[in-house]
Amino acid sequence: MFVVNFKLDIKKILIACVIIALFVATIMEFGTKTSSSSVNSNISNYDYDLTDENYTECLKNIHENIEENLGKTIHLTGFVFRMPDFKENYIVCGRNTILNNEDKVAGILCDYSDAKNLVDNEWIEVTGVITKGNYNGDMPILKVGNIKKITAPANTFVKNIMEDQAQ
Repeated sequence: MFVVNFKLDIKKILIACVIIALFVATIMEFGTKTSSSSVNSNISNYDYDLTDENYTECLKNIHENIEENLGKTIHLTGFVFRMPDFKENYIVCGRNTILNNEDKVAGILCDYSDAKNLVDNEWIEVTGVITKGNYNGDMPILKVGNIKKITAPANTFVKNIMEDQAQ
């Protein structure tokens, strides 16, 4: 028969429990911040996080101030759009907008090495860095860092600031 006799020091046990609880709480909070920022696109560390409301305004700023925006990061959603004369690795991530009572596509030219595997009109979520390139003149080109296929939103149109200024 084996008998163990030990003395419990309640004070030390409570201190150990508090330290363990603080450690666990810290880990859980760090994990929550990390996962929520990558899942919730409203909370971001991007220089430009394009939404339905600011889409064309951000694009206008980027196009008009290419040099000041070089190296900045962008997060946006849109559909795949191509022009017949695009290079193999070029697509536009675009959204529908209305200008002068006509449907138009507003978007940014994206340089993506695997662009050939994307289908026209397929919806994507893109993040990347603004670079400068040439397509019928100097223009910003988004060097894609991450891309994933998504479901089209209920409203595929974005607000057009040019339309607001015309009124």
